[in-house]
Amino acid sequence: MDVLADCEQTSPKWANLFQDVVDRLRHHGAGAKAPRVGERFPDFALPNEEGRYRTLYEMLGDGPVVLSFNRGGWCPYCRRELADWALHSSKLASLHARFVAVVPEVDGRLAILRDLLGGGAEVLCDVDHGVALRSGLAFRSDPELRRRYLECGLDLREIYGSDSWFLTVPATFAIDRSGIVRFAFVEPDFRLRADPGEVIAAFS
Repeated sequence: MDVLADCEQTSPKWANLFQDVVDRLRHHGAGAKAPRVGERFPDFALPNEEGRYRTLYEMLGDGPVVLSFNRGGWCPYCRRELADWALHSSKLASLHARFVAVVPEVDGRLAILRDLLGGGAEVLCDVDHGVALRSGLAFRSDPELRRRYLECGLDLREIYGSDSWFLTVPATFAIDRSGIVRFAFVEPDFRLRADPGEVIAAFS
């Protein structure tokens, strides 16, 4: 059940709450320290749905990577983005590129997203938001947002396996085989996502 979408549809106050959150994030420069175009994206190692650790530079050895930081399958905006990328899998394959989603979800939820994306993609677990924090792409949610999520039956402590209440700033990077960022979309407004066509064009 899509509890978040259900709550949004039954309460117009969600839109105001979301906008307040986004405004505060922008005011405090959320995502401003994320890697930029022309910079090298730092290597990392994270487990996939099988528990196998994958490093960014190991994957880059096979070709360019579209690296997408997402909040997880509980978020309808994230699911929509991942479903959109699934439609571009053949184009990525033609460029010998791979889509890699980084999410903080635990307990088998990665496999659900992996099925959504289809073959060729990777879904990695960002344990305790470690890589997102290091990349300037995580923030601690405020008490009002936590309360509203819990009222909807959405307990991120269970979904993320942590009581930190961190959330990820959605971001998408096109990274070439040498590790250089060729495209960067970092957006505190989690309702907005990168256009796959623009991301893919960065590899041309």
